[in-house]
Amino acid sequence: MGLRSLLPRGRALIVVDVLLVAWVVLWIVMGGAVAGQVRGLRQLSGTAAQIGTALRETGQAVETLSNVPFVGDRVAGAGRQIDAAGVSTIESARASRSSIHTLSWMLWVFLAVIPTVPVLVLYLPLRVLVVRERRALRRLVAERGHDPVLRRLLAQRALLTMPYHRLLAQGDDPFDDARGPRMDELADAELARLGVRPASDER
Repeated sequence: MGLRSLLPRGRALIVVDVLLVAWVVLWIVMGGAVAGQVRGLRQLSGTAAQIGTALRETGQAVETLSNVPFVGDRVAGAGRQIDAAGVSTIESARASRSSIHTLSWMLWVFLAVIPTVPVLVLYLPLRVLVVRERRALRRLVAERGHDPVLRRLLAQRALLTMPYHRLLAQGDDPFDDARGPRMDELADAELARLGVRPASDER
C-alpha cells in the first residue's frame, strides 16, 4: 500500500481534493495581488520620467541664454548639465519600469509555484493510483462481486484498515469475522470505504 495508505478514502478524499484546489487557488490569487501591488510602483517610474522631461526642457531653455554677454558660456554649460541630468533620469525611469514589470511577474510565479507544486507533485501521483485502484476494483466487483473468495479478501482488508479501538471491539479473534457470518458486512464496509458499490447495487 505504501504512501497510498496515508490518503483517506470515500468522501474524506473528496474533501482533501477540494482543500487542495482551494490551496492552489489561494496562492495564485495572493501571487496576483502581490504582483499587482508591485506593478503599482511603475507610477513612480512615470513620475521620474516626467521629471526627466522637465529637466531636459529646463536645460534646453537655459542653453538658449548662451549668447548673453559675460555669463553666456557658464549658463550654457549649466544648461547642458541640466539636460544631461534629464536624459539620465528618463533612462533610469525606463529601466526601473521594465525591472518592476519583470519583478512583478517573477513574484507572481514564485508565490504561485513554490507553495503549491511540491504538494501537487506528492499528491497527484497518489491520487491517480487511488483512482486506478478504484476502477480496477469496480471491474472486479462487477465480474466477481459474489465470489466468496473476493468477499473474504475484502472483509480481511476491512479489518486491516480498521482503527485499533474498533478492531479490539470485534472480539478476541476479529479475523474469525472475516470467515464467519459478518463477512458480508465487513466486505461491504470495505467497499464503502473505497467508494465502490457492492455487486448487488451495480447497474
